[in-house]
Amino acid sequence: MNLQQCFLGINMAMSFNELRLEYALEGKLNYIAWKDRMEVVLDDNRLKDFIEDDVPKPTNAAQVNAWQKKTAKCHNILLEGMKDHIVSSLHGKASPYLMWK
Repeated sequence: MNLQQCFLGINMAMSFNELRLEYALEGKLNYIAWKDRMEVVLDDNRLKDFIEDDVPKPTNAAQVNAWQKKTAKCHNILLEGMKDHIVSSLHGKASPYLMWK
């Protein structure tokens, strides 16, 4: 945002993982539109499986690191796509799947 935009109060749309923050989940009123956008972002990042099923931690040590990275990225995308009052209601949810449900 440049100085002129700042003084004029113009808020440029910010984005995170291709999801514009102005579309963050606020509650019931924008849930369907948010859900549709979030599914596209997660699918584009090859993470949609993590919200459709509770993907278990692999038993193979070689796959654990990749699973941890994907789980963390999915958590991050979900949390960044929500307003703070929604995020606080998800405290303690252990997986992206549980956050989604």
